[in-house]
Amino acid sequence: MNKVKYLLLLIFGLAFISEGQVLQHKPSDFRADVNYRRNSNVDGNNIRATIFNSGYSGDPSNRPDYIDYEWPKNTNRIYIALVEIFLGGEVVGNTGEKIYLVEIPTGRTDPVTGNSWNIEPVPGFVNPQQSEIARSDNPNSWPTGVQGGWRDKRSDPNDPGWVGSWNGFFGKNIFNADQEFYYVTSDDLYKRQPYTPDTTDPSRGGLGLLMDVRTLAWSQVLINDVLFFIHDIKNDGTKTIEKTSFCLFVADWVGGDAPDDYPYVDLQTATTFLTDADRIGTEAFGANPVGVASLKYIETPGNQVNGIDDDGDSDQYPDLVAMITDSDNRIPHFTAEDFQARFIRPGDKIVLIEPNTYNRIIATYPANGGTVTSLGKEYYLPPEGITVSEDTLANGLDEDFDGLIDEKETLHLYHINEITQTTNPVRYINYLNFNPGDTVKRGFAVAGLNAEWNYFNVAPMIDESRDDGFDNDNDWDSFLDDNGLDGVRGNGDEGEGDGKPSSGAGTEFPGEPGIDKTDVSETDLIGITSALQIPDGTLNFNTAPDKGMWDLLMTPGRINLVRQVGEFQTYVSSGYFPILPGQRQRMAVSIAISGGGNTKDADIESVIKKQRQATTAYAADYQFAQAPLQVTLTAVAGDGQVTLYWDDEAEKSFDRYINKIGGNGHDFEGYRIYRATDAAFQDAKVITDAYGVKTLLRPIAQFDLKDGITGLHPIDINGVKFDLGNDTGLRHVYVDRDVVNGQRYFYAVTAYDFGYEPARIPPTETPIQVNVYNDGTITHSKNVAIVRPTASAAGYLPPEVDYFEHAEGGATGSVNINVIDPLRIKDGHEYEITFKDTILKIENRDVAKTSSFSLKDVTEGVYLLSDDPRTEFEDELPVIDGFQLSFNNVQDISINNLKTGWNDDGIYQFNFEPVLYLTVKGIQKPSDYKIIIGEPGSAFSKDTTLFGKHFPSKPVNFKVINVTENKEIEFVFSERDGNDGRLSIDPVSGRADAIYFFETDKSGKSRFTWQFVLNLKGQRNPEAGDTANIFLNKPFLSYDVYRFRMKSSAVSQEKARDELDRIRVVPNPYIAAETWEPRNTYTSGRGPREIHFINLPAKCTIRIFNVSGALVKTIEHESIFENGTEIWDVMSDEKFEISYGIYVYHIDAPGIGQKTGTFAIIK
Repeated sequence: MNKVKYLLLLIFGLAFISEGQVLQHKPSDFRADVNYRRNSNVDGNNIRATIFNSGYSGDPSNRPDYIDYEWPKNTNRIYIALVEIFLGGEVVGNTGEKIYLVEIPTGRTDPVTGNSWNIEPVPGFVNPQQSEIARSDNPNSWPTGVQGGWRDKRSDPNDPGWVGSWNGFFGKNIFNADQEFYYVTSDDLYKRQPYTPDTTDPSRGGLGLLMDVRTLAWSQVLINDVLFFIHDIKNDGTKTIEKTSFCLFVADWVGGDAPDDYPYVDLQTATTFLTDADRIGTEAFGANPVGVASLKYIETPGNQVNGIDDDGDSDQYPDLVAMITDSDNRIPHFTAEDFQARFIRPGDKIVLIEPNTYNRIIATYPANGGTVTSLGKEYYLPPEGITVSEDTLANGLDEDFDGLIDEKETLHLYHINEITQTTNPVRYINYLNFNPGDTVKRGFAVAGLNAEWNYFNVAPMIDESRDDGFDNDNDWDSFLDDNGLDGVRGNGDEGEGDGKPSSGAGTEFPGEPGIDKTDVSETDLIGITSALQIPDGTLNFNTAPDKGMWDLLMTPGRINLVRQVGEFQTYVSSGYFPILPGQRQRMAVSIAISGGGNTKDADIESVIKKQRQATTAYAADYQFAQAPLQVTLTAVAGDGQVTLYWDDEAEKSFDRYINKIGGNGHDFEGYRIYRATDAAFQDAKVITDAYGVKTLLRPIAQFDLKDGITGLHPIDINGVKFDLGNDTGLRHVYVDRDVVNGQRYFYAVTAYDFGYEPARIPPTETPIQVNVYNDGTITHSKNVAIVRPTASAAGYLPPEVDYFEHAEGGATGSVNINVIDPLRIKDGHEYEITFKDTILKIENRDVAKTSSFSLKDVTEGVYLLSDDPRTEFEDELPVIDGFQLSFNNVQDISINNLKTGWNDDGIYQFNFEPVLYLTVKGIQKPSDYKIIIGEPGSAFSKDTTLFGKHFPSKPVNFKVINVTENKEIEFVFSERDGNDGRLSIDPVSGRADAIYFFETDKSGKSRFTWQFVLNLKGQRNPEAGDTANIFLNKPFLSYDVYRFRMKSSAVSQEKARDELDRIRVVPNPYIAAETWEPRNTYTSGRGPREIHFINLPAKCTIRIFNVSGALVKTIEHESIFENGTEIWDVMSDEKFEISYGIYVYHIDAPGIGQKTGTFAIIK
């Protein structure tokens, strides 16, 4: 952290000046509109539930298209029916009387007009053409440019509306969770009470509250059974709500059968536990015992005005405490004496609190008694003195004149630290330590209205606020966090790179990390103040009066926890606290579910561990290790096989959280492939932890980087460790041949990282997202594919390469074209492959090597790959237009010793290499050659002079042929053995003639290329009729051009006619059920049934008759050529399930023929 800079500035008098309180608030025009109601299924990890964009989640109406809290997802194993947030306030009504408003997200209508009285969504935060809530993993759900983008970001001068960008918790396009949902609500439709919260808009109802809601899910194994809901509530009106309270309501449904539920609340850990008395659930649970669900209230509203360290975190910052002069007296810890009644008399110090600023005025008890005012309330102080004490009920007042509001012995003297499981007193600002006449600003430990916002003056983490523009905990880092108001570096927006924290308070922008909106530790959490359980159905929200709901649910101090088996509703609230115009308060909950333990206590302990990890994520400002990006998976069904292929998007991942805590943010490590026959992937979840609980999925294949990171990761999850792989190298195509035709399979390809051992974080995988709805509809994420292997249609002709030619060049490597996806082959399309090369200096030699290649669709005139460097055998190329290229390249130009030589092994052998004559260096031309020996005068050498040495043209007994170019070439003859024009070597002296090849290069310029020199390995010189064949190993170079044409799949009617006898009905007989039938996830009935007709022609009519000759079912089969199967659901044309017995089928394929047969259905 960059704290030293600030300490030095302070020491030398350059005090850090806060940006101050939130600027004068101007209400927005955000208003609710029921036409923008949306819902989505959160499915980013193992929990699935329907969320609604008005502040609730679950299934409030038992609609088949809504999902209760289900775990594991797609199993129909239910734990929670409904979770809602209530917002309440005590205000002064339009006629001057005190009134109460309690606002809820569903279940209320105006009895006169029928209009909604609920919290409802604000337009501008969804795509109106989509049915979903805006979610980070679906850009189509985001507001569009036609709407002006995100409504709360339209004031961004650099990028109005952030069109096409995600509106993340930490800023533009920052994805701090693997899945995030975001919406905004308003309470303005609630016009039941005579109260106007906004003087600028008399038509506005409610309390004037806007609520931003985010749902977060991580797939990291430590928290992949946890969901987070963050409710960020803003007073958008013009009036202060002196007493505010928020409440979370949960209706459990543990095991899918409520009567035996056993919910309870642990006040010490601020957690609601939802258990099942007998651990027996509905049919969906089968023999599996019901687990445990829990809700932990990880973030409650804060009280930044009461003068008390409500959450007890001041002592976690000893450096800040030490900067306060006389800290033991100015910000002491509570003692038991502080909660005793005390007698005050004339002349004693008393503290009065201004109602709007919450400044403390240090005064004295009037000499003759009298009336004083504190927080707008008058108190009579008699001349003889008075005994004062703080009222045990929270009322938002200071009744003992010590400047503290609602101090409470149980909360502040015996404050429970959940992490350390210890009880300690908290600190407070000792206003009685100041002198009469002093004024102390809210949250300050020094007197004076002009006191500056710095760490010498501000009470450390006492009355901290996320609206004050001050980095209360001093954790902002100038190196990492100086990103500007939009939270993203590089945009040049306000505050970026200015060397000081830029708060988003008072704006619609997140601000920089580590201050106010983005720093959860800067809330002085008041915690849970009320918890009760009441029998289900006790409250009718539509008719219950607000005052009754306020007294019952929202008032602090109401604890009524029955601890009984039965159907109970649980309400947990946090209040009171004031919320000024423009200020925000928050209520957040983490929902975790666990199961698989041998006992209920084991499941409870497991869910507690998961909630501890949730607390870790919360303490890190809702940040945790992120999974790599999802790949896009394609599955291709074949006969007895499934081919999978995917992209490399995950390899570009960057984990901001890991990077910030000191790890390597570029932590992608590999891929895992999972296969299951059920949407919940229960088939694959077979790896258990030390307690026998199924924890991890077993992959059918795994590919990881060749980087030395192998074996088991050192950090375990309850005794089980993640396998990082064994340096196989990455692949993006996999063929699964361990499949059964007709069986439906779910495949997922996940990317994983290598974790971060110093922070005890194991590897993280991308989530597997599948949604199965009650009507059988299935949706899934892009890294999931659903496929059924099957035989192809009768007469099937697979796609193929129609023609292939090495049009230009002489490369000796091979080009391979592998059809991966027949459906994407473009019939008749021609393609061209070209190469680029480069010259490298290796051992003082210029060596030509392949540098890249390009693939062009000549038919469409577009490049599909450009200058791609992957030209080696081990390089894997992407699947394009249904095929995949691969190259078997050679490293460089070299002699092919197996094919090169004379026609007679007795002839003196030769050396063949680039020309090297003083500074003349020949180029490595990629050609094959012949040197044909004849009689003298068969050819003439070239006349030239090199560095003063003249090589005259002369008749010679040989000629040089460039076989690749099929032409005779020029050459220079350096005759060193005699002068007769014959190619030879002196067997005594070893003096040998040399031939220097002189050719044109690829640019048309004449250059020296190769030299040919005899050596003494052999018995004789060449003679007329001899030929030297020179073959080179040649990499792909710029000379090379390949062309090919693709032919798509087809059907031969003649072949189909020959294959009619292969048509089968499977199974035959059908006995009660078949393994390939989808798993039944319904609460009753046997689920879907299937009979398969296989090896069918691509187009035909199937008629099914009973033995009496009555037509039962007619099926028109028309499929792609690759699929010769028709699935029948065993239902008649009249939609009745057919009875057991013998049936006759008749298949008519026009132009091909007919086929009849029988099958049986046996009970």
